[in-house]
Amino acid sequence: MADFSENPFAGPQATPFKEPPQYQPPGPFTSLSAPNPPTAAIEKAAPTVPPSDLKKMKELQSREEAIAKQEAELKAKEMQHPRVHPNNFPPLPPCCPIKPCCYVSLTEQIPPSEQWKMKLLTAVMIYYWVVLIYNFICTVAGLVVSTDTATYGTTMGVCIAYLFLFLPCSLFCWWYPAYYAYKNNSSLGYLWFFLVMSVQTIGFAINALGLPNLGAAGFINSVIVFNASKAVGAMFIICGLLWIVPIPFSAVLVFLVHRYYRSSGKSINEATQEAMTGAASNKYVRQAAVGAAKEGIKASVTGATS
Repeated sequence: MADFSENPFAGPQATPFKEPPQYQPPGPFTSLSAPNPPTAAIEKAAPTVPPSDLKKMKELQSREEAIAKQEAELKAKEMQHPRVHPNNFPPLPPCCPIKPCCYVSLTEQIPPSEQWKMKLLTAVMIYYWVVLIYNFICTVAGLVVSTDTATYGTTMGVCIAYLFLFLPCSLFCWWYPAYYAYKNNSSLGYLWFFLVMSVQTIGFAINALGLPNLGAAGFINSVIVFNASKAVGAMFIICGLLWIVPIPFSAVLVFLVHRYYRSSGKSINEATQEAMTGAASNKYVRQAAVGAAKEGIKASVTGATS
């Protein structure tokens, strides 16, 4: 009779004190016939490149290498024999005894992304020159037709001062600082441009108002001169409108240049350090500092001996 205490479905009984089998790594001479499944899948999934495409890729690669070699040769030649550009700034007529002092090129020395801003700034500057000349014509006409010669005489005199002062100042005080800042990535140049161009924008607005005795033919002066001559009054109104036109352009330029300045990682501390470095490298500043130090030493020696 069978023993009903035994489980007919149980397998061979395992001894609880028997150690599990240890993993034995394959020996150095063991051959692995089965390929690695991921590697095999990658090899199967890799696309096959036709021979014609391989030939085109090799041709493109050889062309790129040839172009890179030519560029390297050109750079090496430029380093050995740098091009000498004639000075073209400031732009002066050939008959002028004063000659340009430096070379300026927007396409070669300004970052490509910022060239259109410098061109817009150049257009604003030339427009400003034209408005200054038209403003002078208006003030002369106002002096001719007005009975208040004292007021319009003062206005015309101030206008002449504007004409001879602000024509070069616009070139050297806010156009060239922006160019210098872009060319040399100068924090000091950027800050100088922000300051002067902001003041210039406010000056445009004041000139558009046309306050008496301030040298601008604007709206207020047009009301005064309109009684003497409607034609000259219309000229004054047109001049006031012309003064308004550059205000949004100059404000937008200040904003755009400031955004580029901030994105480049510049700061006021760098501008301060740059100003100190420039002052220290200036021979006139060094001479003045040495002279002041000598005078201080002499004064201290004289005081000690007396």
